Amino acid sequence: MNISWSPGMRDSGIVGLGALLQRPEWRNSSAGPDITAAVTAALDDDSPLVRLHAARRISALYAGSSAAELAATIGRRALTETDRAVRVELIDQLGAALHDGASAVDSILELLLETETGFLKDVSDDLGTATMALLTYLACVPQTPFAVRAIHRWCEQAPHHPTTAAAFVRHGRDYLKSHGKTEQKMAFRLLNLAAQSCLARWTADPAEHLSDADLTPEQLAQLRGAVEVTHEISQQIYFASDAFEHSQGHESVPLTMLKDFAALAFPVLLTCTKLREAQTIHHAVETLVYLAGLDESRALRAVADAIPAKSSYNYDPQAGRLAADYLTRLLTEQRALILEDSHGVDAFRHLLQTFAAAGDQQALAMAYTFADIFR
Repeated sequence: MNISWSPGMRDSGIVGLGALLQRPEWRNSSAGPDITAAVTAALDDDSPLVRLHAARRISALYAGSSAAELAATIGRRALTETDRAVRVELIDQLGAALHDGASAVDSILELLLETETGFLKDVSDDLGTATMALLTYLACVPQTPFAVRAIHRWCEQAPHHPTTAAAFVRHGRDYLKSHGKTEQKMAFRLLNLAAQSCLARWTADPAEHLSDADLTPEQLAQLRGAVEVTHEISQQIYFASDAFEHSQGHESVPLTMLKDFAALAFPVLLTCTKLREAQTIHHAVETLVYLAGLDESRALRAVADAIPAKSSYNYDPQAGRLAADYLTRLLTEQRALILEDSHGVDAFRHLLQTFAAAGDQQALAMAYTFADIFR
């Protein structure tokens, strides 16, 4: 079988041959060697489009190779590929080697990131997204050395690398609900590291938060970075908890399956709320309230800790509705907690007084009704 075509037909020809290569009956047929040779040659074609089509079939092309060999082959091509779209496809194809070739993929990414300046300059484009997805998996699941070091460094210095840290947080959401598995603990450990880093930077110099503070561009960028990352953390934990799905009336996992999740999420959320950013507080409170059924006392104390006595958040109508609904439920279902437990009484009083002071009508009515009890 002799495969040849005119230059204008190379694109469609490789698409067809690549499709045949995916099928074992063709790959192992008498035509298999010629098909393999044609697709292999296409990987080095002058046309980026031809190379792109061939790259999409590289896993089938090396179906008989080990995962480590496949990763090494893809890595070599990714290092020398000049077209960005083809390079993105090659990075995507590294995913096929993750299960048995995690160490090899880790080494390839280390080589790419540490030898090529600007390889990960934009974590939101296709190349950045594909790379961050691989690094996040490697750091959380097999916990390979380079991926762990890279993610740890970005989280530890989150205010200085907010875009990269926030990208990890988005990808890390996939591992937050791996109930009781090591990847869940690792993902939360890294989120906690990022949150603590942001809080440390936020509180480093109280003078930076004065109304007349003359901040340098670097200071401003770091403070904004701290807010960006903690907001992303609270948002992704909120979505991972199924609180949003529940609020929309969609099917969600049984609350009892989120016991480990809640134990890991609560301290991270409370760290995030200490930056006092309204949206971050709201996502945190929504999550805490949703998970309250697992431990009502813990949740009530956490909600009270998350909401400061004086904050712009307290004047938000959406915040007032959430708080009022929560306090009403406690009055109906958890009277012993808020009337007899000293910590519960203090937390309930704090929330009621906070929103009443902000002028929330439901909180004012509730405070008036129970004035004698919570005096």
